[in-house]
Amino acid sequence: MSKPLQTLFTLSIILITSCYADISNTSTLCPPSFCGNISIQYPFWIKSHTINPSDQLCGYPDFGLECSQDKAIITLPSDTYYVTNIDYDTYSITLVDIDILDQKCPRARKNVTLSNLPLSFSSLDLNLSFYFNCSSYPLSLDPIGCFELSNDEKLKSYVILASDEGEIGYDNWKCEEHVNVIVKSDELNDVVGGLINGFGSAMKKGFVLNWRKAEDCAQCEISGGYCGYNQSTKKSTCICGNGSVVAKSCKKVD
Repeated sequence: MSKPLQTLFTLSIILITSCYADISNTSTLCPPSFCGNISIQYPFWIKSHTINPSDQLCGYPDFGLECSQDKAIITLPSDTYYVTNIDYDTYSITLVDIDILDQKCPRARKNVTLSNLPLSFSSLDLNLSFYFNCSSYPLSLDPIGCFELSNDEKLKSYVILASDEGEIGYDNWKCEEHVNVIVKSDELNDVVGGLINGFGSAMKKGFVLNWRKAEDCAQCEISGGYCGYNQSTKKSTCICGNGSVVAKSCKKVD
């Protein structure tokens, strides 16, 4: 074998070995688990109901999931949601409001709030605006017929696209409550009867959030480690390639 070919062959072996070493190391330090048919991998982790002093979990501190009756559940600042899909290639997670699944006519109670979590709404999402128990409203719009929120027949409830609020002039409405709801935009495509008849099924299919690197974990991940969380101390840590656990960075221990 010529010297250039031998060098190329050697480099290829090194690269392949390095890649497999990374995969093996990840599965060892942060082993995946399952909740029902949902694969739970880094940066997510499953909360343990039995906490031992040695409990050291691999994942972002705010990404702990409950697993109840084979259903993964995440808690956001606004409410709790079922996790129906996690896509580790696109860094996206699909959530469904737990409270509305058994409702024939789904009625969201709160806006989705993310606060300082390393999450953001996806470009796949669509924002709907619900106005409940309105005494003043445009006569050109059809009300939601399935809601029975008041004994007063004069009070009506409406759903519109949030992007249409400016054109409709919602500032002149008088309603008891206004709630924004996030759905996947493709769930409303080709719906017979339009938004009024389609919002319920769209809400039950959930919405998509994208995750990004957590600020508290950035230094650890840059150093080649994995962000960890100690359930006993409730503090974030950094799990290094050699198995050691440090506070912030693996640079001093590798």
